[in-house]
Amino acid sequence: MSNRKLEMVKGVTLTFLFMVCASTALADSRSIRMLEAAENIEMASQQITKAYFYLNQGIRVEQSERDMASGLAAIEKDIRVLTKSRDKDQQRMVMFMSFTADEIKETAAQPYTQERGALMLDYSETLLEGAESLTKKYIHKKDKKEQMLIATQKMSFLLERATKYYIAFKDGFTDHNNVIQLENSIKDFEAYLKKIKAFKYPSEQKRAADKLAEYWPIAKGFYLGVEKSDFPLIVSITTKHLEKSLRVLERYHHDKVLGK
Repeated sequence: MSNRKLEMVKGVTLTFLFMVCASTALADSRSIRMLEAAENIEMASQQITKAYFYLNQGIRVEQSERDMASGLAAIEKDIRVLTKSRDKDQQRMVMFMSFTADEIKETAAQPYTQERGALMLDYSETLLEGAESLTKKYIHKKDKKEQMLIATQKMSFLLERATKYYIAFKDGFTDHNNVIQLENSIKDFEAYLKKIKAFKYPSEQKRAADKLAEYWPIAKGFYLGVEKSDFPLIVSITTKHLEKSLRVLERYHHDKVLGK
């Protein structure tokens, strides 16, 4: 083969490899955006309903109004991201989630009643189920960096979920299944916390992880005391305190997934 032909073959090969790598990187980036959108909806589904009950009880009203507004905005934004999927089954699920989000928004805007409170609990679980089905499609189970990012996001979600069931209990939704859901959230949180404790963090993130681990045993007692005590304000503040440390860890793992 002449040198000229050899150079042409090399050029074509390099161009092909570049196109494959670029296509793979684009697909990975798109997959991460879809995964984060579904995870955000999981979180917002719990946050909105939690805020609805806190607003009814007049506890941390300004914070609850911010949680409500940011949760509704997140769902609207992230559903737009998910609609870009070409998968037919996913398109149907996203359409259903969009209808559910509209119902949540409409119900949340109306004055509180026990019936609407029950609807908000149902809608939050329906939206969560849809978001979880999409999350499973985009998780790369063998990607350790992605798994750690998901762990921090799930922990924030579980705190919102536990708080939702705590405040709903105080608002009269005392069905034992709600208590079980709260307790399961705590168990799942602790399973993820073990991963956080075992991870080797740089100094700044290690401080956040240590603070999380140190404060958790105290916080756990408040959540699990739902049937014996009445501390909705302390539970709300506790949740925000823990989520602050988790955001530090989430940013770190997010950057690692993106290769920063």
